[in-house]
Amino acid sequence: MDNLLNVFKVLNDTGILGVIVVAFVGWFTRINPALKHKVELQKTSRQREALLLLDQLATNVVLELSTKYELPNDEKREKAIAQVTEQLQGFGHEIDPKVVSAGIEKAYQLLSTKNTAAQVKQAKYDAALASTEAAFAKKQEQLSVNSSAVKDEVNPLKVPATAQPTEGGNQ
Repeated sequence: MDNLLNVFKVLNDTGILGVIVVAFVGWFTRINPALKHKVELQKTSRQREALLLLDQLATNVVLELSTKYELPNDEKREKAIAQVTEQLQGFGHEIDPKVVSAGIEKAYQLLSTKNTAAQVKQAKYDAALASTEAAFAKKQEQLSVNSSAVKDEVNPLKVPATAQPTEGGNQ
């Protein structure tokens, strides 16, 4: 106990105790909150970076899938979500699929406000598909009418009772 008092007295006499107390108080009043604030800023900047990356990846995927005219829109959306999520994971970002879906919808809305060549081609494809389906339905209707008019009865061959079967066609 005497040694502890001697150390305290030496520290107090040299002024080192005052420096230690000031450093201790400064740590808890200034430095620690500043470090916590810096950690929060780093976290939000990482989130901002991830969201910017999400926007870029979603735009690229939506542009790519907009040229696949034969795929239905729901299938395109599912493919886009899967591709963007996979690419984000490749960059080390874990983002909720709902946020990814919202990013893809945002990219789609931005793309749909522009008059792109892909949209013109998609409209032509949809119109051609609709007319083809209508023509196919009309042909199906005609075939069903024709098949009901034609009888499916097959008359057997009239073979005389005295006919002899032959092999190889020689008589």
